[in-house]
Amino acid sequence: MTYEEKKEWLRRYRKAAKLEKIKLEEVERYRTDAEHITQVLSPVPGGAGDGQALPRSVERIADAMQAANAQVMECQRICKEILSVMNQTVDIQDYEILYLRYIGDKKWEQIAVKMGMDVSRVYRRHKRAVKALDIPECQ
Repeated sequence: MTYEEKKEWLRRYRKAAKLEKIKLEEVERYRTDAEHITQVLSPVPGGAGDGQALPRSVERIADAMQAANAQVMECQRICKEILSVMNQTVDIQDYEILYLRYIGDKKWEQIAVKMGMDVSRVYRRHKRAVKALDIPECQ
């Protein structure tokens, strides 16, 4: 794999984690919507609905929770995969840079401050560490 392909492979966790967050927010939105379902009381019988709003809300919440749980499992699988490749890194500082960047979702400046390095040094170490990773082609 090229350097750019390796970086893209490492970014998979961040993408999966963002999707997980979206799915969890969707569950919360459905729950909030369900809390606002009320029965309309009217002296005149009419088409206020079919009376199935609550059961539909429960079904939507259950479906959203199932999708969110599946995404959580996918995130964990990807994280485990990435960490197993990152464990090849011999230097603990290189490992920490990769971890903070790809698992911790930190910006370069945040990594530099945490590591006590210049940003340019973090870039160089990152590039060297990524190039040294042996990512199996099947992944």
